[in-house]
Amino acid sequence: MKISAPHIANLFRYASYSGVKEDELRNFLTHDKLDVCNVNNTVSESEFLNVFKALMVCTKDNYFGLHYGCNLNIKALGFITQLSLNASSIEQAVYILQNYFKDSFPLVSLDGKTIKDKYVLKLETTIQHIDLKNQLLDTVYCFLYRELKLMATSEMLPVLKLPYSNCAEHSKFLDARIEKGKEHSFVFDVIILDNKINRKTVNEIELLLPKFLQMLDKKKSGYRPFSIQVRNLVLNMCRPELPTFEQVAVHFPLSNRTIQRKLTEEGLSFRKITDDVKSELSSYLTKGNKMKTQDIAFILGYSEPSAYLHAVKKWKSKSITGLNVRIMKSLIVG
Repeated sequence: MKISAPHIANLFRYASYSGVKEDELRNFLTHDKLDVCNVNNTVSESEFLNVFKALMVCTKDNYFGLHYGCNLNIKALGFITQLSLNASSIEQAVYILQNYFKDSFPLVSLDGKTIKDKYVLKLETTIQHIDLKNQLLDTVYCFLYRELKLMATSEMLPVLKLPYSNCAEHSKFLDARIEKGKEHSFVFDVIILDNKINRKTVNEIELLLPKFLQMLDKKKSGYRPFSIQVRNLVLNMCRPELPTFEQVAVHFPLSNRTIQRKLTEEGLSFRKITDDVKSELSSYLTKGNKMKTQDIAFILGYSEPSAYLHAVKKWKSKSITGLNVRIMKSLIVG
């Protein structure tokens, strides 16, 4: 069973947030110099699982699969956008996903079945170790739920079912109510089979994705190492809405207070970082009238367009103030 090497690359990147060195994880690979970013390279099932398990142990995170799956967001969006654009129905999307898992990540399979008046999607794996099995399925479950939210209208979203007695953490990170079930599954009303994909959200993400990736690669003036890590996590976790402080903080082996202190020492705060991201996205989306004000407000997490417009006014005021300060400093130096 061969697994696409970039799945290992994603684990290596995530490890950096927990202070786990890539070299330590590469010891689990047969070829420790393997270019894991090359889509043509593969690793074995045991190699992937050993790296996955090692990171589970190192992070000491009981919800590792869930948190890791949420962090994969920005890379998943790239695939999901293309998937949704190439499928006109949920059945077509499921078929594409089934082949994706078969070709890229055969540890997991997806089964779609009509049962009475319901259409049920179920994740399966041959892994027997219960904790490892659930952590891995949690990761893929996050990936799938983002796709389903893009495809289905709000009225057609599925009932989420997971095999846990307490789903509070999953509900918080997936931003949805979850029911106790026997397996990792999504339960739709059967009429979803007659519905077309909701293109509006897909088009928004198609527009935003290049900007997200550009912002990840761009060096941010005034940001120091820890602030950059926090900013990159915020960008990685956009859905395209921005994540909360609690959703970001869980990825670090630090208390919330310590995270806030480290940011303060670097002259920033979580609020300032997210405001910077919102300001940059707002500027991008308003150029050329790419989107309506109310749509931009929704994407950036504002309940009302008026709140968004108030924030824009504040950003512009700070920008002008900062420019004036720089001009005065240059005149003094001159």
